[in-house]
Amino acid sequence: MSHDEEVSTHRHVKQQLDRISERDGTVRAWVHRHDDDAILGALATAPRGLLSGWTLGVKDVIDTFDLPTERGSPIYAGRTTLNDAACVALAREAGAVVMGKTVTTEFALFTPNVTTNPHNFAHTPGGSSSGSAAAVADGQVRAAFGTQTVGSVVRPAAYCGVVGFKPTHQLVPLTGVATLSHAFDTVGWFTQGVDDAATMFSALTGTAVLTTEQPLRIGRYRSHQWDAATSETVAVMDSACDALCQRSTEVVELDPLPHLESVFEAANTILHYEIVRVFAWEQTHHYELISDLARKMLVRAKDVTHEQYTAAHLTLIAARREHDEFMAVNAFDALLTPSTPGEAPLIKTTGDSVFNRVWTALGVPAVHLPLAMGPTGLPLGVQLTGRSWRDGDLLASAALSEAAFNGDT
Repeated sequence: MSHDEEVSTHRHVKQQLDRISERDGTVRAWVHRHDDDAILGALATAPRGLLSGWTLGVKDVIDTFDLPTERGSPIYAGRTTLNDAACVALAREAGAVVMGKTVTTEFALFTPNVTTNPHNFAHTPGGSSSGSAAAVADGQVRAAFGTQTVGSVVRPAAYCGVVGFKPTHQLVPLTGVATLSHAFDTVGWFTQGVDDAATMFSALTGTAVLTTEQPLRIGRYRSHQWDAATSETVAVMDSACDALCQRSTEVVELDPLPHLESVFEAANTILHYEIVRVFAWEQTHHYELISDLARKMLVRAKDVTHEQYTAAHLTLIAARREHDEFMAVNAFDALLTPSTPGEAPLIKTTGDSVFNRVWTALGVPAVHLPLAMGPTGLPLGVQLTGRSWRDGDLLASAALSEAAFNGDT
């Protein structure tokens, strides 16, 4: 990095720190953070790599050796580890400087925490990667890690108006990430644009995202959950399709796919069965410190039997195979779907993951692209989903789609 680049990076990071000082009392994205001098000093000594000069937020379910990881729960107040999670270690090796730990919901479940939506403090930033999405959206950090078990990268990205990328399940190692569901947990990240999301992907995987100029073939998918979409979501889907068609993209209208009909409930069954067992210790030793909402979920989850759990896994195995064949036979680069039912609701809830669960359960990569502001001044966008293990292809398609949405030549 040249002297001029170092000066520019220092100035930009100082602007981010000033933004935190100005806004942290209302956005409340951080649970622990290094002091400003330590962050600025770390920029000078960080390794040189793809993420040189980047500041990074880390969701508070992901271990860092130099800051506590408290999982959004008083049970883990002050908990520290001797090592970084694998994804954090890889990012640091590529030059990123960890700015701090971002607020998450309790155990990465559904109980709202303190973070607000930077566009309107009365509304939710989404969950459970609330602090990460809000910090990136508010210009407080360049990128941030989140995790998605149902919709916790795509949904907060949509509500906060940033790019959120969830890679193929098991592509990024989960070492050092607190478990919610071993069947579905996936590390993802938030950035301001697709280019930065692709750079993060390259830093974590060691492979470049190759650009493509060929016309895309995208399926506009009206899922079994389509009735949940608000009129503004339908309108933004229409706008996205119009913008893509103007760039010679072939948009194919798709009705609900039979092989996906049972995935939503199968995923719900698996999640509930696993959380009862994942949180066995917390329930036995610290039940009084678990929130009412999480307790109710755990009580309901105990009704799921082992037979139902195994049957749900078999359903997913079949659906994943059929979906990969469907995408290949039809030569789709991606499917275009809603990210959320509509704009971010009021802060008493983290929102609805109805349009995320199926894709997470399938294990396919997914990316949220911001597109417009809704009728109440909150962000709206769309979700692109791809084929498992073809994450680079999805990011290349997302880059072309982003350019179409922005009207870039």
